[in-house]
Amino acid sequence: MTVALVGVGNLGKALVESLLASSYRSEDVLLIERAEADRAHLSARFGCRVEAEFPHSVRLGGGDVIVLTVKPQDAEAACESLRSHVSRDVVVLSCMAGISCSSLVEWLGTPKVVRAMPNLGAARRESASAVYIPAGLSDEEIRHISAIIDSCGKGWRVEREDLIDVATAVAGSGPAYLCWLAEQLENVAVESGFAAQDAHALVLQTFKGAVSVLEESAERFFELRQRVTSPNGTTAAALSVLDERVAAEHVRDAVRAALRRAKELNSQR
Repeated sequence: MTVALVGVGNLGKALVESLLASSYRSEDVLLIERAEADRAHLSARFGCRVEAEFPHSVRLGGGDVIVLTVKPQDAEAACESLRSHVSRDVVVLSCMAGISCSSLVEWLGTPKVVRAMPNLGAARRESASAVYIPAGLSDEEIRHISAIIDSCGKGWRVEREDLIDVATAVAGSGPAYLCWLAEQLENVAVESGFAAQDAHALVLQTFKGAVSVLEESAERFFELRQRVTSPNGTTAAALSVLDERVAAEHVRDAVRAALRRAKELNSQR
């Protein structure tokens, strides 16, 4: 079985690392990367075949998977260049925001199109990935797609394609939200006298500790929050300001804005 990755940027590299760290061999992975400066580096780093465009000598078939990690604006052109190499038995896994299955089916000429949305954690095999698998795939094809998704973290299969847009807004953009919050905590620490390096380490360890507690218990987010919020204590003072300023609604509005944008990208295709 061949896995061909088209577009080997940050996400593509993370996926290749994850695949090779699991059960895939370098000879089973084909990389398509247009940037000439990157191809030699990719070949040396991963030991995979790297080409500027899909080789005319290669035609994929049953059991093979094409993974699309190009920028959404380059999707149609990339699909047109692949169309002649793709049989109707090839499964295409799209990791692009805002490109619908129906558009990809039209551009590629294959009905077997799956959408997934990995996030930043893929670089450490800790991605939170939603995946939409439409009807028409065999059990073996579903297992193959699931193995690719699970190689870079944890995957959740969703029953409706529009939930990929929700996953994009929540998990795809989620690391940026968390980093934004971390920036605010770090800034206050520095303003109040911490050295910048120590402030960064303090906030980072705080996040790691909270995640560790949540992973090892059955507590929900709100339960842990309530447990560490003593009445009239420091945490309660901070949360009261957030409540007074309706911060929760502002945050939800921000995520809804990301969701609207994901849907707009879909509608533009």
